[in-house]
Amino acid sequence: MAEVLIVSRLLQFGAVIVVFGCGAFRIYGLGVDTAATTSASALSSFDAWFWRVTIVGAALILLSGLALLLAVTANMAGSPAAAFDPDTIGTVLFDTGFGHVWCWRLLFALLLTGACVAPLGRRRIPATLALSLLLLVSLGWVGHAVEGQGVVRFAHEINQMAHLLAAGLWLGGLVPLIWLLRRARRPSDPAWIAVARDVVPRFSHMGYAAVALLAGTGAINTLLLVGSLDGLAGTPYGRLLTLKISLFLAMVAVALFNRLRLLPRLRREPQPSAPIEALARSVLVEQALGFAVVAVVSALGTWPPAMHHHSG
Repeated sequence: MAEVLIVSRLLQFGAVIVVFGCGAFRIYGLGVDTAATTSASALSSFDAWFWRVTIVGAALILLSGLALLLAVTANMAGSPAAAFDPDTIGTVLFDTGFGHVWCWRLLFALLLTGACVAPLGRRRIPATLALSLLLLVSLGWVGHAVEGQGVVRFAHEINQMAHLLAAGLWLGGLVPLIWLLRRARRPSDPAWIAVARDVVPRFSHMGYAAVALLAGTGAINTLLLVGSLDGLAGTPYGRLLTLKISLFLAMVAVALFNRLRLLPRLRREPQPSAPIEALARSVLVEQALGFAVVAVVSALGTWPPAMHHHSG
């Protein structure tokens, strides 16, 4: 069941990050009102795409959440058959810390799915953003962050919640950014060039804060879970974490290239089809690296931290 656990975690993390990142992008990038930043027709096109992504993402969050519950149940019981035993599932849900958190997460996922299809009008976007935010930060209430006692445990949970928030803003925001750049590079949609020139710098400014927060909270997580350079290089957990850090640094390098080389060209050139094309390809690479990071994180959460090796 280890493979099922990792894949379920990957789908859960990925779907939550995308749904939250798209919702946040809709607000800071394009504005809540149709009169803000761009035309009503552009917002209508984005919103049609956004709701398709959000509905699929909400369903994936709910289904992967159920699969993850079954995988954790089998892991805790030490038997794959336990994943299909109602009594064992009930014990995990109602008698463990993981289960208590997962009850709330399944409720949030159901509410998110309902908000995606309910006729909420202008409250629909804030409602889905708030629910996806709860789903994102509540991932910090399970896993390695809840190990330890007292103030250290509380600080680790807060740090992990901030880490997840930054990941959602940056990694999740890359998905609508690529959609926007693809629209802007179509010869039939020249109006989207102006939208891209307006929105891409907003994403870039948000990205500075998200990257700084990711780096700071990631360093704290490394200190709490690894503790030393020996733990980073001398344990399986530390070596996998090193791979995650390397992928993150590669993402930062690509993001800096986009910000310092391609964004000025997008602003400067009167016919920016070439920089838009180059930026779209570069952002796609950045996104691929980001989801590689999520895949590594999905495996890391199932491995004992390096501190356990030293304490043992």
